[in-house]
Order: sequence, then C-alpha cells, then structure tokens
Amino acid sequence: MSENSSMCTEKCRTVTAYLIGGVGSFLIIGVLAWLVVGNNPSPVDAQRAAERAKFRTEVEAPYLELRTYGTVQGVPNAGAVYRLPVDRALSIAAQEWANPVEGREKLLKRLEAANTKPSFE
Repeated sequence: MSENSSMCTEKCRTVTAYLIGGVGSFLIIGVLAWLVVGNNPSPVDAQRAAERAKFRTEVEAPYLELRTYGTVQGVPNAGAVYRLPVDRALSIAAQEWANPVEGREKLLKRLEAANTKPSFE
C-alpha cells in the first residue's frame, strides 16, 4: 500500500480534530453546568426561621413603645407622666424653640418647677 491510499486526507484529519475538540468543549461545559446546578445548598429549615423571627421580635419590642402614646408612670389625670411618639415630640420641640429666647425661658421655668421642694408648713 502506498501513502496516498489512506482513507483520510490532511483536510479530513483537520476537520475531524476540530469536530472532536468542539464536541469535547461542549461536553466539558455541560459537566461543569451540571455540577453547579446539581449542588444547590439546602434550604433553611423551619425551626431556624422561627428562631430568627422570635429573636427579631424580642429585639424590636422595646422600640415599639417609641412610636405610640401612653402612660409611663402614675395614674392618668393625676400627675402622670405621658409618653409621646418621637416624631410628635420633635415637632413640639421645634415649635417651642422657633424663638430661642422664649424656648429657653420655658425650659428654665420647667426646670425650676421640677426642682422645687414641697413645703409642709
């Protein structure tokens, strides 16, 4: 047999090599995609989700009072101390201190009234 009697020419070998390389590349990408998609992390279980929800409500509970009106101490209508929402308290302070001189006078009067000692004579 002579050299020219081979079944595949040089061009045929080149095309076959490219074809095998292309199919091999697609197979490698397919395997990598299967590995990525096939390895999903397990979902968070319901018990852990419930623990997180409980912890969040415990942490936020003290701050819920800052958004509501209420009595802090004492009996209502008898010298009680009341709680205002933070937004309302800020708007009241801004109104009182619109004129700084009057705001300072009101503040000093309240301070003096709070620090007076009752006389039992």
